Formats: sequence, structure tokens, C-alpha cells
Amino acid sequence: MDIRLFGPVEVRVGGNEVPLGGAQQRCVFGVLAAHHGTFVPAERLAAALWEDDPPKTARTVIQVKVSQLRKALGDVIQSTSAGYSLVVPAEHLDLGRFRSLVAEGRAAARREDAVDAWTRALDEWRGQPLQGLGTSWVDQRVRGPLLRERWDLVEEYAAALIELGCHSAVPGVLQELRDEEPFRETSHALVMTALWHAGRSTEALELFRDVQRLFAAELGVDPGPRLRDLHQRVLEGRLPVPRQLPMDLAGFVGRDAEVERLLALLRPGGVVAVVTGAAGIGKSALATHVGHLLAEHFPDGQLHVDLNGYGQGDPLPPERLLPRFLVALGVSAPAGFAEQLDLYRSTLATRRVLLVLDNAAHVEQVRPLLPGGSPSAVIVTSRDALRGLVALQGARSVTLRTLTPADARDLLADLIGRRRVEADPEAAAEMAELCGHLPLALRIAGANLVAGHAPDLRRYVAELRADRWNTLAVEGDAQATVAAAFGHSYAALAPGTRLLFRRLGLIPGCDFTARSAARLAGTDPGTAGRLLAGLASAHLVEEHATGRYHPHDLVRLYARDRCTDEDAPAPARLHAYYLHTAREVARLLEPSIELLPLDESDLPPDTEHLADAAAARDWLDAEQHNLLAVIDHVEGRTLWRLVEVLRAFLTGRIHLDVVATLARRALEATERDGDLAGQASMHHTLANVRFVLNDPRAAITHYERASALYEELGWASGTLLTLTNLASANCSLGDFRTGSAHYAHVIRVWEELGPSVKLAATLENHALVLLWQGHAREALEQQRRAIRMRSELAEPNDSSTWRMRSQCILGDIHMALGDLTAAEEVLHDGLEWTGEFQTAAALSSAAVLQHLRGDAGVAAMLARCAVQAGRGKGLSGEYDEARTTLARVDESLPLEERLAMLQEVLDSYGERTHPYLNTRVRLAMAGVLLRHGRHEEAAQPARQALDTATGHGLRRLIGQALTLIARVHLAEGRLPSAREYAGRAAALHRELGHRLDEADAMAVQRALD
Repeated sequence: MDIRLFGPVEVRVGGNEVPLGGAQQRCVFGVLAAHHGTFVPAERLAAALWEDDPPKTARTVIQVKVSQLRKALGDVIQSTSAGYSLVVPAEHLDLGRFRSLVAEGRAAARREDAVDAWTRALDEWRGQPLQGLGTSWVDQRVRGPLLRERWDLVEEYAAALIELGCHSAVPGVLQELRDEEPFRETSHALVMTALWHAGRSTEALELFRDVQRLFAAELGVDPGPRLRDLHQRVLEGRLPVPRQLPMDLAGFVGRDAEVERLLALLRPGGVVAVVTGAAGIGKSALATHVGHLLAEHFPDGQLHVDLNGYGQGDPLPPERLLPRFLVALGVSAPAGFAEQLDLYRSTLATRRVLLVLDNAAHVEQVRPLLPGGSPSAVIVTSRDALRGLVALQGARSVTLRTLTPADARDLLADLIGRRRVEADPEAAAEMAELCGHLPLALRIAGANLVAGHAPDLRRYVAELRADRWNTLAVEGDAQATVAAAFGHSYAALAPGTRLLFRRLGLIPGCDFTARSAARLAGTDPGTAGRLLAGLASAHLVEEHATGRYHPHDLVRLYARDRCTDEDAPAPARLHAYYLHTAREVARLLEPSIELLPLDESDLPPDTEHLADAAAARDWLDAEQHNLLAVIDHVEGRTLWRLVEVLRAFLTGRIHLDVVATLARRALEATERDGDLAGQASMHHTLANVRFVLNDPRAAITHYERASALYEELGWASGTLLTLTNLASANCSLGDFRTGSAHYAHVIRVWEELGPSVKLAATLENHALVLLWQGHAREALEQQRRAIRMRSELAEPNDSSTWRMRSQCILGDIHMALGDLTAAEEVLHDGLEWTGEFQTAAALSSAAVLQHLRGDAGVAAMLARCAVQAGRGKGLSGEYDEARTTLARVDESLPLEERLAMLQEVLDSYGERTHPYLNTRVRLAMAGVLLRHGRHEEAAQPARQALDTATGHGLRRLIGQALTLIARVHLAEGRLPSAREYAGRAAALHRELGHRLDEADAMAVQRALD
């Protein structure tokens, strides 16, 4: 099949023409052929047939036309929701053959080979593309762009003929172009140059006068500076001064620092500057802009070449470029490359020329083109870092990043008008964000808006959200797309690097390391690290911190779109890495945590080696956002397995609301799947979250369900763990009888199994409850036993969290017993172990100790530090305890501020029902009011505290409440009742061994004597 677009639309099979039907049907076929390899929406076909006034039946008519074409040609037209596409090999179209030959010529090492390929390319043309078909839409969107491709090649072809000395052929080659595009100055300049170099200066001057008259008559202007300069040189017979810089980009914005650096580097001459950055980042625009600013400093000319490092076809070799540069400098090129190179460097030795070598692929493409010992300057642009030029040629590197939000907004304002941007700044900001603040994407989006593809910013932003790739493209220009820019970088990668790049698009998190990338690539971390270094050098990823990489958002999207079926298994390897490594982190950081054992249904083992708890903390700090992102993307068993691990990280490392949301999602999935193990684990996780958030009632519901499911599954450890937590939750509600019964049962079972971290943790929790109940002596014995057991077990990490908690509980027990020296010693030890978590509790205990010692300044300082440590960590209990302590000990705070703080904490506890903590806050409030002489107001919280403490058997707090009421009655002159309350308090504290509390009550008794 031979499809011809260049002239009347024809299809020939075996030399015979195939009838294509009427003009409209041939137009539909022509538009599809012109967009070969892409899908053309029905709306564009309608525009080709009817412009802006399609009939209501347009879609039906198009379907009929396509159906008729299929009958004539066979099944060569595919249709999807994206539109219609002609599916035939490119070599079956004259357009495909033309483009292939153009690329072949541009890739040729010898100019003669390029001319031969381009001759054959131009022979494909028989006339106007889609001759006689279509509306003005076809003229603008199809015919016009194809003709531009032809005329660009004709000029490039003519320039090559001049380089080869074939001057006499140039006027004929350019005649049709000059007739069709009379105001295209390049074609006139090429003919003038050919005539001049052929010794026909008179004809060259006459041609200039003809062009001058044409421009004056039709446009009212003179020819541009290129033609005028060429005319003057022909008149004077002097060497040409090349002015090859492309037009400076309209609306160049931002890059102020980079522009100033390049100007300062290059202005003196003798310097090579390498501008590097990702595709579409604006390297060429910056080089061109700086080149124009520097032009006056390089009076001998400016050479410019697109090295095609990342374009269609192969990169241009130096052998192709030296003859072109020599001709531009007015020197005839000798035959051999070595002779050309010597002449080139000799010619530049005494001239100040600016060379812009744009779009280089690698160092060896650039190095021969650098002038040696010359006052000239060079700007090289590349997606590769070209470190060899920096190392061996002393080049200076300037790396471009994406635009700032402000510069992106200014660029949009220049492209679409400041009024449109200012009318809807939020939409403009979102549009810039969706474009990744990438200049190429922003310019394409701006061009589409100016062309009227969307009536307002918001509609275009909605289109971008829905389909960024197809929206970030200029219709009718296959190269004006973000995807095409990235595609050239992708094509230049080695196969192994290309595979890794594709799979990086599958990473759900914000960044990655060589270790996580190795899982995707199916290789080792060392190899992955080398591949990542190559991608970073090509600016396809960025090393934003040592060993940590991330791609630009649009690059990530492009990589994901390149994935094939071959890449499908890769994410499972990444999920396995995060699951098993997170479980190892949990083991090291929280040795008492126990998770359901893994089995053959789980992902295969793949654990990163972590030497100790410090390494585990570092991994979690760096990877927790990626871990959460992976959880967001997985399903089924892997989902709840990953959420289960988060139970180890509830004490401030990961926000509790996030864990709760993930656990609820996983629980719903396990219920749908009938997965009892997953249901048990997720109820357990939700229970822990609610308990840490001081919501013990909700926690109890989940613990009871988890315990029942664990028992049904036969996992004894899980049953005991949840029973232990049930005990803690019941105690939080003030049901110490039920809580103690759970603790006693669990402790007996653990004791039968021998010493363990779990037994130690249960003993510790029970000690805390005993302290709350006022049994400080029993609590002391229990806590010391727990600490000894943990130490003897030599837990496999630095155990900072449990050591701090253990020492704080022990310190609180010593304070209750009145042994401040022992309390200070153990709290000091606990604070030495203070890590990132539970710091607030340790500091609060230390503040209370200093308050009891009478050091008000230190107490207040420690309490303020406790509040700061607890703020924003998701640990509401510790934060509220810290605020209670601050209000209690900091006498420098205004009274109303202290009372307001305590009321806020009280309201918080009231919502969650925590009688022990609620009572302590009321006692603190009564004490603060008493110290300020407001004994009448102090009576109510003191009485409420006594009632709550009595109802829940909180004996120490009962004694403290009795003492406060005694003080209130003493201040009011109610001496008999004051004596009664003080006596009851002293007797109770004496029985319990609370020496300081007893002394406080006895102080009231002495005041009554």
C-alpha cells in the first residue's frame, strides 16, 4: 500500500489506485494519514470537514465515512474513545518516507550523504499536501505544518549544497520556496550567499535590491539585519560575520541569578559554560537569551547549532558541523576532518565569536568544537551533566531547576495576558502546579489557551487534571509536546537504565533510594545506585538529599506511562521490601510489640539489614512517608499486614488519625474478604489508636473483638496482649477491679511461660494502676521487678523508650512515697534516655519533683519544655498532663490563664472519660485557687475530686482531696470540719506510706492547734 498526501490524496495497491470516495471521505482519510500513529478525535475531523459549523449528525457522518474507508482499504483504521487512528507502517506513506529520509540526512556523518538523503526526501513531494481538500482548519492545522517541514528542509538542503561548493544549484532549489514564501528572508540570504561564493556578486546585489523593493512595496519595511549585513559584506567584499542565534524568546522571565552568572562568566571570553537540566526546563531559551545579551561583546559573530542530542535521528557528529562553521566564518572547508579542525581553531584564534552548542548528547560531541586558546566563548546546553567538560576543559556548570511559583505565574501572564491570570489567581496557580512549573509545559499550556482550546482557566485546568499528557501538546506539531521532550531523553538511555526509569514511575512515595530502586529493577543496590547516578546526570531524577532521589512530577507520569507488562511484577517486590523492613524496624524499636506471624500467604521475605535501633529510627524517619504511600496503594492481605506494623509506631512517630483511617479501610477490606486474621489485627490496631487518644470506651470494644478473634484463630500471644490492653483501658475508665483482674490473669499466664518482655510490660502497667489506687509500696515492688526483668533480658536495642517510661513510673512512685532523692535519681536517669517520644511525660514528672522541692523556677521551666514536647505529636494524654503540670507549678502565669488551661484539659478529659486524670486536674485547679486566696471557688473542684476519687477507689487522690477541703474550711473558719478532714487525710496517707502527702495534711493540723 502506497499512501500519498503530498499532492492529491491517493492510495495505490500494486500500482493501481484505490477509489477513496468523495472529497469529504478523502479529507477524513488525509487528516488521519497526516496524524499517522496518533488518535484524532471526532471533533477535529468535524472541524476539518465543516470548520465551526458542523451539522448535528456530524459524528454519525464521520462514522459512515470511516466505515466506507474500511471497506475500501481493509481494517487499517482503529477507533477508540480517543478517536480514530490510521494503523499502517510509516514507510507506506510519503509523509513517513519523507520524515525518515530527513532524519537519515541529519544523522549522516558526511554532508554528501545528507544531500543524497534529502534529495530523495524532497522527491516525495508532488504538490500541496491534501491538495484541494478541507476547510481553513486543514490549512492551518495540517497543510501549513507539513509545508513548514518541507520548506525547513529545503533551506537546510540549500545550506548543505553551499557547504559542498554546489553554489550553482542553490537558486533553482530555492525558487519555489521564494515564490511561495517571498517574505522568508533565509531563502533569499542563501541564494545571495551562493551567488556571492560563486563569484556572481553583481547578481547577489541585484537580488538584494529586488527583495528590498518587494519588502518596501508590500510591507513598508526594509529587509532584516541578516540580509542587510550580508548585502554590506558583498559590497565590501569582506568576510561574513555569522549571526546565527535564533530569535530571543518572547516573554523570557525569571532565571535572574543564572543570567547574571552566565554574563559574568562569558563576557571576558575564553570560557566554556555548560547549562544543564531536565527536558523542557528552559536550557535552550536561557542560552539564546544570554547569547543575545552578549552579542555586542563578540563582534566577530555568533555561531549556533542544534546538536540534536535528544531529538529525532542521531546526534550530529563534529564532522558534520565543522564544514558548516567554516563556511559561516567565510573560509572554504578542506576535505579531511583533521585539516578542518586545524583551520577552524586557527580561524577562531584571533576572533571573538560566541558559540552556542545547543542540545548536546555527550562530551565527545562537543569537545572537538571548542576553540583552543581563543578569546571566543562557548555556551553548551545538555540534559546530561557533561562532567567531563568540567573536569578536563574547566567548564563552568549552571544547573536549571523548575521555575518558582512566582516566575511560573509571570510566564503565564506573559503568555495568556496578565488580566486572565489576575482574574483567577487560584486557577493560574493550580495550572502552574499541574505543569510542574516546567517552562515547556507552561508554554504549551499558554499556547493552547491563546488558541482558544478552553474559554477560561478553570476549564483548561480541569482538562489538565483529567489528562495531562494529551492536554500538554500543541495540535498539529508533533514535537511541541512535553511527552516528546521526555521521549528523547528516554530513548537515549541504555536498556538497563531505561528499565529502572520506567519502574520509578511505579513508586507511590515521594522519593526513593538505591535500595528501594533495586527492588523495582530486580538488581542489587550497588547497580541500582550506578543507574540512579546516570539518571541524575541526565536530569531525569534529582538527588535532593544524600542518597535520596525524586523525579519531577511530569517525569514520574511519563515513566509510569512507559511501563509494560514486563514491569507489572516490580511493585510487589517493593511492597515486600517495605513490609519486611518495617517489621524489622518494629522489632528493634518496640521489642514488646507482637504481630501475627507471617506465613506462605504473605509476600516473600526481603528485609534491609539494620544494625541497631538507631539505624531503625533513621530508616523510619526517612521512609515513613513512603511507607504510608505504599499502604495507600496496596490491597488485600498486604494492606492489613502493612497497617498492622504501624502499631509499633503510635507513640508520636506517625499521626494517629492517619493510622486510624488506614486501619478502618483495611478492616472493611478484611470483612469483605472474610479474613479473620486481618480482622483481628485491625481491631487490635484500632483499639491501640483509640487508647492512645484517651478514648478507652471505644478501645475496649475493639480489644474485646480482637481478643475473641485471636482466641478463635488459636494465637495465644494475641489473646494475652489484648487482655492486657483491656486491663489498661478498664483502669482508664476507673474500673480498677476489672482491670486488675485482667492484669492478674495475664501475669499468671506469662509467669508460667517464663521471663519475657511481655511479662515485664504487664508488670509495669499493673504497677501504674497500683500507684493510681494508692498502693505505692506494692507498685514499687512490681515496677522494680519489671525493670530487673527487662535488664536481664538484654533487649536487642538501646530501649530508650521503655527505659524512659520505666524510670518515670518509678520516679512517680518514689514521689508518692515521699522519697524525693530517689525520685530525682531515677528521673534524671530517665531523662538521659529521653528520645524523641514520651519526652513530655518525663519532663512533667521532673517538673513536679522540682515543685515539691520548692524550686519554682526550674519547675516552671521543665513544665514549659514538657508542653512544647507534647504539642502537635498526636499524644493528647501527655500534652494534657504537661499543661496540667504547667498550670500547677508556674506561679508566674496569670491566674486566669492557669485556670483556663486547666479547664481546657478538663473539657478534653471529660469528653473521653478518664477519672484518674480528671480528678488530678480538679485537684490542681483547687490548689491553684487556694494559693490565690480564692477558697470559696476552690471548694467545688476539691469536692468534685473527692467524689470521683471515692467512687473509683483512688485512695491517694482521696487523701489529697481531703487535705484541700480541710484547707478550704480552715480559711473559712470552719475549724472542726477542717480538723476532721485533715485527720482523715493524714491517717489515710500514713497507712499508704505517702509521706509528703501525710506531711501536707499534718501541716493543716498544726495550723489548727
